[in-house]
Amino acid sequence: MYDTAEIHTIFQDACALKAEYTRINEHIVRVVCVVPHGCITTVEAISHFLRVPAHHVTYLLARRSDANDTLPGRPDQVTPSRLSWPPSVPWHRVLAHRGAIGRPFLDANGRTQAQNLMAEGVAVDVRGRIADFDTRFFALTPASTGVTPKVR
Repeated sequence: MYDTAEIHTIFQDACALKAEYTRINEHIVRVVCVVPHGCITTVEAISHFLRVPAHHVTYLLARRSDANDTLPGRPDQVTPSRLSWPPSVPWHRVLAHRGAIGRPFLDANGRTQAQNLMAEGVAVDVRGRIADFDTRFFALTPASTGVTPKVR
């Protein structure tokens, strides 16, 4: 059995961890929001910049949900919404390694990540990669994002 002091310590640790995850999630969303129209970045770049595990960035992006997201090929089935992001968050500008397009979820307007990028003038090749990755890549810095990563 735990005594009252141990329970209190466990509770404080859990609250501190939740606050840390909330801060990290807010920073990830803030970084995604500053990627300019027609530019892209990667999960790895965000992970490296914020000094967080890449799987945390990937998980957050995979769980994002516009109000009317649907499952691929199933416009009649809405995805389970765990993290509701405003439609203004340009999630489609964050790619996997070296410019690979992610899973084909649809946004609130029924467009895929590739369609959203092409609408911004970004060339996507037949393999689902960004044709001019190096010229479209947006470098993340504290000055360009307004976020100062926490030093661990």
